[in-house]
Amino acid sequence: MTMRILVPVDGSASSRAAVRFLAGRETMLGKNPEIELLTVQNVVPQRIVEMLSLESLESYYRTEGERVFESLRGEIRAAGFTAKEIVRGGEPGKVIAKEAEDLDADLIVMGSRGQSLWKSLFLGSVSNAVLAESKRPLLLLRDEVPATGDRLRVGIAVDGSAYGEAATDYVLAHKDFFGADPDFRVLHVVRDYETLVATTSVEYVMPTVTTEEFEKSTAEEFEKTVAPVLERFEKADVPVQAEKLRGFPSEAIAKYAKDELDLLVIGSHGYGNFKSAVLGSTAMHIAAECKVPLLVVRR
Repeated sequence: MTMRILVPVDGSASSRAAVRFLAGRETMLGKNPEIELLTVQNVVPQRIVEMLSLESLESYYRTEGERVFESLRGEIRAAGFTAKEIVRGGEPGKVIAKEAEDLDADLIVMGSRGQSLWKSLFLGSVSNAVLAESKRPLLLLRDEVPATGDRLRVGIAVDGSAYGEAATDYVLAHKDFFGADPDFRVLHVVRDYETLVATTSVEYVMPTVTTEEFEKSTAEEFEKTVAPVLERFEKADVPVQAEKLRGFPSEAIAKYAKDELDLLVIGSHGYGNFKSAVLGSTAMHIAAECKVPLLVVRR
């Protein structure tokens, strides 16, 4: 299966990390992947065009884009890939989303500057603009080049919703992208007894529950949540293991990812509810905390 991959680049360390991630994978992209490098130039106001006597904005965009592409071509060629190079002008988030639709991209791969997506939510970063504008799966990378090699440790966070199942379906449909022999793990976070007791309002009288009863309840919850996902893996004949985490979902998943994973996959709602994501969805909290490459699958 040929993957169509859109890689927005701007010459920054984070965009180079995106290219290196792809270049470092020998079997992940299948045969003859269709890779498109896209650089988006800011629109030049007409008065500036006239002031600088720029006869052709297209020529200006191409010149600026060439500077970006030239710094990346070596790594693309060394990896044995070819990539189409596209220059566009406009608002980056909207342009990237439109290009992904025109390409019918299976995946957008892009860098995300800085160590915290949470702060950037209030600064209008390009990565978050793309999240707001597009429903295409988006792989976000930090400035640091991720682990190379084909045995990636891949975690899929599930919570019993359709979003986690959609993320699972995407992973299984594009299994080769994760390497020749990936280590898949299904993650679900259950309540922690001590945390539950500590955060319960004094105005609310908890029923008396023994630790044994609590453990039984969380075990049943865990099994019920991961069962549909594990069944999908079993049907596809793909090995997987389930991991029960404890505590607050975003913190527990981010910590596990930092210690145990090379890539984390989460499902999220589609565009249209982006403001609610800023106001505190679990998916965006995980994005804020997570330091490993993060694949966000929209539904």
